[in-house]
Amino acid sequence: MNNFKLKIGLASSLAVLLFLTSCNKDTNIVLTEGSTIRLNIGQAFAKPDPIKVGSVGKSYVSAVQKVEIPFNNEYTLEATLTPVYTTSSSRTLKGSNRAESVDTGHKEGQLKAGTVYAVAIFDASGNYKETKSFTQGNGTQDFSIAKGNYTFLIYASGTGKGLPTIPADATLNTVNFGGLKADVDFMLDQVPFEVKDGQNVLNADLDHLFTQVTLKFDSSKISGATVIGGATVTPSSVSANVKLSDGAVSYAATTEEVSFTLPTKTGKVIVSDSTFITTAYTETGIVNLTGLSINNSIAKPFSFKNLTFKPGVKYILELSVKAPVSVNIGGEVWALGNLTYENGVYGFAATNDASGDYWFPGYLKPKVIDAANTNPSPSEGINGLQGDPCALVLPLNTWRLPTKAEADKLILRTRETGSGEQGADNPKNVSQWRVGRFVINYNGSASKVGMFFGRQDDPGVNRTNYLFFPFWGSYNDNNTGDGFNSQGMYLLADTQRLYMTGNANDFGDSARTESASANFAAQIRCVKN
Repeated sequence: MNNFKLKIGLASSLAVLLFLTSCNKDTNIVLTEGSTIRLNIGQAFAKPDPIKVGSVGKSYVSAVQKVEIPFNNEYTLEATLTPVYTTSSSRTLKGSNRAESVDTGHKEGQLKAGTVYAVAIFDASGNYKETKSFTQGNGTQDFSIAKGNYTFLIYASGTGKGLPTIPADATLNTVNFGGLKADVDFMLDQVPFEVKDGQNVLNADLDHLFTQVTLKFDSSKISGATVIGGATVTPSSVSANVKLSDGAVSYAATTEEVSFTLPTKTGKVIVSDSTFITTAYTETGIVNLTGLSINNSIAKPFSFKNLTFKPGVKYILELSVKAPVSVNIGGEVWALGNLTYENGVYGFAATNDASGDYWFPGYLKPKVIDAANTNPSPSEGINGLQGDPCALVLPLNTWRLPTKAEADKLILRTRETGSGEQGADNPKNVSQWRVGRFVINYNGSASKVGMFFGRQDDPGVNRTNYLFFPFWGSYNDNNTGDGFNSQGMYLLADTQRLYMTGNANDFGDSARTESASANFAAQIRCVKN
């Protein structure tokens, strides 16, 4: 809906006079003859009200976006793109015929001190009269004007850049600013208003029409520092045109990469200055990093793709470094979490206990689980070609499906004490005659039962340091699943699987390898090549 709202508090001349006289000492209001306007200007990002094309306030509400991408064999990057919401600072009334004392609310809604803004005045017929310029925070913002009906266009550059001027013969329906660059950070509001005798207060929130992005790289959870050679964001049109009467923005067809300014490029936490882009709604946003080195790793480029950017929204893109736990047991290094597939990207669940996707033996894409049960059995049309999906986790060919022999070796090395390799990975802290596997409610949760390997008890706060297979069951020809919290089924190479079961707070005696059924979709836990 149109963002222009006219809400005018009417008072008789006597009531206005009495009010202003009573408030004069407290509000420093100077009574003047004739009619005056006092300005009360704020700013706004991402208002929650819906918007239609061609209205001032390109303000959208968008969900937080998250994605995890492995950086190398040791580190994973978690990207979180968060819109920053604001509370309106111009309050309920766009215009009022008395001076008000109003709390400005959330500081994000305050117009930055020193911002130069313009007030363009159009009469009741839409003819341009004049433009007045003010500086936020520079004394009282008011001016004299004849009473009558007007439309006020209030606009500014959030970065202090120069803006075009309005020609003398302009009308409200034709005035338009062309060739605006993203770094202008153009802000605009329109207030239709009837000026009456005495003091009038005009409230406005200047809506940011362009998109703002700040980059934060956080590696504080690992040892060593991060180095970033440079960073860019795309797409951004080389320029934009704004129709001032309704705030409609049109974008140049040619796009470009916009660089982030990084005051420092080395450290545990690196934060960029705010960067602006001019873009219509897009789901193909990309942030590119060059020369990225984490804890003395070889520097390389790195990209975050398929980001959703919306006009007028202020975003913070936080990149956090996660160090996956390398679980070396049974003679192999096992992945931190179960295999996942999302938006064409292969990765691992964030924690040991989290579910991954369900996979048919030998196929590259997971089973589709929906109400219609459209994928009861494997199909190349849905589940892709045959192959090893572990190999598609970046960097490619770093991971693979474990073999039956490797799973059997894991079971052997966590058995009770015996000859050769038997029991080699059994801690024997409870009994050398019991297996080194323990079934437990992960983190005390009754809904997350699974089996630890290399433990004879609950590892407590150190649970992430041990190999844990959650019992996420499987899907067999159906969309309802089976064995949740009672069975763990994990695919192995060559149509085999690792099967586990057991009761919580007991030794994990039941673990074996067996043939996998073609129509059984199960979890996958990869091993390193």
